[in-house]
Amino acid sequence: MKRKIIMIDENKCNGCSLCTDACHEGAIEMINGKAILVKDEYCDGLGDCLPACPTDAIKIIEREAADYDEETVKIRMEERKKAKQSKSDSIGCSGADAQVVQLKYLIEKKNWRIKK
Repeated sequence: MKRKIIMIDENKCNGCSLCTDACHEGAIEMINGKAILVKDEYCDGLGDCLPACPTDAIKIIEREAADYDEETVKIRMEERKKAKQSKSDSIGCSGADAQVVQLKYLIEKKNWRIKK
């Protein structure tokens, strides 16, 4: 079926990954430092990722593509959410906690001083 879908120009992609956060369907992943549309079925073709791209590497085109599959996307996003939660649970501290630990290290071991 011919429909609207994103196209990513790998030559323009700088690997910032802002588009992966902007894509609510999880259709874009970073692979070898470049944004890649991983599956046509995941892309709804609405282009929420376009404004996030600082290099204009993403365009909406019309081409033959598999239909957008909302149910598959819901399952995929739930799996990604579980995997992310599992990963953060295994780390042992939140990002804020890690920053506090790093700051304490810098103060104690590197004799950093905090200016007031």
